[in-house]
Amino acid sequence: MRSVRTTSLCALLAVGLLAPRPAGAYGWMIRHGYTSCTPCHADPSGSGVLTPYGRAQGDILLQSHFGAAPQEASPAAGFLWNALQPPEWLLAGGEFRALALGTQIRGAPTTAALIPMQADLSAEAHLGRFRASATAGAVGSGGSAASLFGRLIAREYSLGVGFKDDAALLRAGRIDLPFGLRSIEHTLFVRQATRTDVNDTQQHGVAFAYTGELFRGEMMGILGNYQVSPDSHRERGYSGFAELTPTTHLAVGVSSLITHAADDLYLRAPNTRQAHGLFFRYSPNQLLVLMGEADLILQRPSGIPAQTGAATLLQADLEPWQGLHFIASAETFNPGDPGAAGTSLGGWLGLDWFFISHADLRLDLMERSMVVGNSRLGVFAYMAQGHIYF
Repeated sequence: MRSVRTTSLCALLAVGLLAPRPAGAYGWMIRHGYTSCTPCHADPSGSGVLTPYGRAQGDILLQSHFGAAPQEASPAAGFLWNALQPPEWLLAGGEFRALALGTQIRGAPTTAALIPMQADLSAEAHLGRFRASATAGAVGSGGSAASLFGRLIAREYSLGVGFKDDAALLRAGRIDLPFGLRSIEHTLFVRQATRTDVNDTQQHGVAFAYTGELFRGEMMGILGNYQVSPDSHRERGYSGFAELTPTTHLAVGVSSLITHAADDLYLRAPNTRQAHGLFFRYSPNQLLVLMGEADLILQRPSGIPAQTGAATLLQADLEPWQGLHFIASAETFNPGDPGAAGTSLGGWLGLDWFFISHADLRLDLMERSMVVGNSRLGVFAYMAQGHIYF
């Protein structure tokens, strides 16, 4: 029984790619000198609804242009491709993403599926220094930790107040955990092992964020996910990060998280969980962006041997022509389980093409050698995604 419980998180990681979901953050925008997220996103740590400036930059800098690069955004950069114009106090947006997925677990037949990953609407209202934001959407199957009921979900919602011309923001609600790299590949080991992706691991709590010229950071007091029951499953503690940007093309940061749950959802025992790590983003030139993260992960479940593990990521994004991205990722995960067979390894190769305004197509190949208990599991997957945001 103990062996099953201690390796349950490893098993979750092994099959996590079978239920992929969206995220909305591009750390490689640092190639254009964007070290912080606030110019383009309402969320100070990235992802979520775009500002008008973010929409314009998406039109100018993200997509491929088949002629001279424009100096100004086209009307298509507006909400719903400019079919509707919200009032100045309202930011509105939405996303739709679909995935064709083929998976082969060694020794088993290949499976294929067409998965509606995302169908979300988002909005943020501003009234002076005060703001209110929310997302609502639907998922292809129930059971999401973001579920309001059934397949209806709300990933994020909050009330906030800004200070110092919105350089500082205090908010309360269901919020993305501030930790590490905000990444579109939410099934990466560093995101799953730390439980800090922007799919459905948001927590209710209070967060304070600050964005300056050389420093940005966010700290959140976690009160638990109140879209999960019973209360014993809810984690309480803190999560935060701090990032320095000594140049416009280099950012280095630290992250920290400590939570406790009376009945850990994965280990099914009282558990104090910690994650502490380092991360960086670096663009030696506009062609290439390197990003990396390394996290120490500690779990102290009651009645089960303690685990001290680690997850790492190194990713390269090459953009030889604007809008066309070649992506390579290498990752590791060691859960720290004394009975485990070693370290899980993973490699990704991807091609992402932003072919028109606010739309992209992505192809990925993924190979993983997963440690589950005292055995090793080989997983191969190929993925094709279509994504639009409006």
